Amino acid sequence: MPPQIVRKKVRVLISGHLPPPMGGIGAFFQALLNSSLSEKVDLLFVITSSQRRVLSASGKATFSNLLEAIKDCTRFARAVLKHRPQVTHIATVFGWSFIKHSVCVMIARASGSRVLIHPHCSFKAIYLERPTWWKWYFRKITKLSHGIITLSSEWDELKEIIPDCAVYSLPNAIDLVPYLPIARKRLENHNKNGDLRVLYLGYLGSTKGSFDLIDAAGELLSNSSNVIFDLVGDELAQGVRQLLEQKILAKNLNGKVNIHQPAFGPEKLAYFQRADVFIYPSYYEGMPMAVLEAMASGLPVVASRVGGLPDLLEDGVNGYLVDPGCPEQLATAIQKILNNDLLLSSMQKQAARIAAERFDIEQLVTKLVEIYEFAD
Repeated sequence: MPPQIVRKKVRVLISGHLPPPMGGIGAFFQALLNSSLSEKVDLLFVITSSQRRVLSASGKATFSNLLEAIKDCTRFARAVLKHRPQVTHIATVFGWSFIKHSVCVMIARASGSRVLIHPHCSFKAIYLERPTWWKWYFRKITKLSHGIITLSSEWDELKEIIPDCAVYSLPNAIDLVPYLPIARKRLENHNKNGDLRVLYLGYLGSTKGSFDLIDAAGELLSNSSNVIFDLVGDELAQGVRQLLEQKILAKNLNGKVNIHQPAFGPEKLAYFQRADVFIYPSYYEGMPMAVLEAMASGLPVVASRVGGLPDLLEDGVNGYLVDPGCPEQLATAIQKILNNDLLLSSMQKQAARIAAERFDIEQLVTKLVEIYEFAD
């Protein structure tokens, strides 16, 4: 019998974020590190985003943030020296995060590693709506890398802007296990009981459509609809929660629109279990983990037609897509579901099916290992 050839695992360094604070990137990398990835590659993970900084202070040009960025880059450089990666996978977003992580790109390139940039945000936010100097800088850093990992078809335009850039499509994914029992129970019970409960789970702020959501609630409830809205999450900027509560009072929606503190673990799962519909009226998005979690829980989703959301939702099948900044469209979409139990039941089944077929973390691991091996 000829000797078996044992292929060495690709040596990979991933830089990203882990909670706290909890957000989409943190949730993604938490799921990824709990997956089988570490069995398939020689993996080292390094945190390059401060876990001490409060959300409202992130992304600002302050002296304390500069110090944290220097610490993050130093930690990254030490990880590169320690692990000597063949492939370096660098997660980033728009703004100061991209500038900081562009330094990480240069460090990894100097070490001889092949570099993959992985933006966890929309192409619109990181490039299309940016000034000319920023677009030039983005192109320069992207060309320094050996490829870019993109979340959705929104990024397809990048191939025309930087033709010689290798583009690897890799949607976000989650560990389905915690959500499967919720979906199973929901599908067994079929329809809603009593009031329709609409859940939003994520950051609260104007760019997340939080104020539009309250306007939509006001429009629905003016017609005596039996709907309760739960908004769960942390504020993007200081004072947002207070402004939202003032708007709820002004529209006389107390008890019908409720704002809750961020929820994690079993508490978050309980919100998904109680809800009938998930809503996500954001103005900019990459591919929200909360929407994937909602779908996996068997929830129809009403969301803005932005970023990677059209890749998640089949309009009229597992939810509805609406234009951002249009509360009346949000209200209309929810009203359609409210008035049709058969539609609600069908959308629940389709949401759970699509999540199971396309967004399981182990499917992502398989694709990601292929990307690492190709890039190497």
